[in-house]
Amino acid sequence: MLMQDYRTMRLDPTHNESMLAILAASPINANGLQLYFDKSPDLFTIPQMKYSSSEHLGMFKGDEFKGFGSLGYFDALVQGQPENVFSFYNFYLLPEARGTQIVKEVARDFFSSVRGKANYGISITLKGNRPAESYIGKKIADWYPPNRIIDELVVKSIFFALPKKNTSSYKIRNACLEDIPDIVRLLQAEHAQRDFGIPFHEDTFLANLANRKLSVENYYVATTPGGKIKGVCLAWDCSAFRRPRVLSYSSKFYPTLWTYAALEKILPLAPFPAAGECFNELTITDYAVTNRDPVIMHALLCEIYHRHYKSKYHFIQWASCGSDPLLQAANGLWHKNMTSHIIFNSMDPERYHIQPHLPYIDIAFI
Repeated sequence: MLMQDYRTMRLDPTHNESMLAILAASPINANGLQLYFDKSPDLFTIPQMKYSSSEHLGMFKGDEFKGFGSLGYFDALVQGQPENVFSFYNFYLLPEARGTQIVKEVARDFFSSVRGKANYGISITLKGNRPAESYIGKKIADWYPPNRIIDELVVKSIFFALPKKNTSSYKIRNACLEDIPDIVRLLQAEHAQRDFGIPFHEDTFLANLANRKLSVENYYVATTPGGKIKGVCLAWDCSAFRRPRVLSYSSKFYPTLWTYAALEKILPLAPFPAAGECFNELTITDYAVTNRDPVIMHALLCEIYHRHYKSKYHFIQWASCGSDPLLQAANGLWHKNMTSHIIFNSMDPERYHIQPHLPYIDIAFI
């Protein structure tokens, strides 16, 4: 396909419906599922919550909309220092436009806009996505900054199945306003040791929650028998702006379907969605535990699981980088993993050689 057949154009919220249609036509295949993340009614909700600024570039053949990509900036901690970080996300291209030079043109446009604004970049691509993987680690052109895989993002989908309670010595309860100093302290300690971690501050904590239409009660805290807070996490229903919509199941997923169907006959589980329907999920984010102790994190996961056991949810989503020992907190809960590459960019060649530690990705905004 000739490059002159294609053009790019900046997009804004007036293109929302067309962008949602491209998203729906660009499913992913993972663990025997064909699905896409339905971000209706407004695809611009996530960038408004996540990024300090963002831009969107559409790809057209003549007047036909063929795909789009997004770039956002957010405040993060890198090597313990505050940085403005850029992130590529929402890159969707219809099959007939793949294999053209349009992807390089979009990348050139985005990277040109990044220079002078951010030194570091981060992006996520599903493991096994060969078209996207073909660009990793390659020098495409002089304007293309180096990139490499620095870790994996492991998303654990914890299915509601057999009853499960917190049996540890830690008591789990919903947070209250008086807990905010301890919550922020724990989150600050966690994210200070993680590259691309989020800066947390007491004076902006409630405002950030309000921006996400949440309250402090959406947090759960783990306390010792004496009442000291040792762990925290946020349990968030993100269905208002992101839902995993099933298109089909392959034979690879049949064992999970059969197991779930058998359990559904004897347990109060939500029916698995048919093609075209959505999974109902609860997302765990903003988590931190003293000494990064998996026992405390496991107690939090078990209590949230127990409280929502007879609810409408199919599973709980929780994630960290593959190098994180804290992931073992999901052991003992029936779960399946979805793995993606975490890709690192640097606009500064000297900073490209840093070795990121426990890179953090907020899965609520993927």
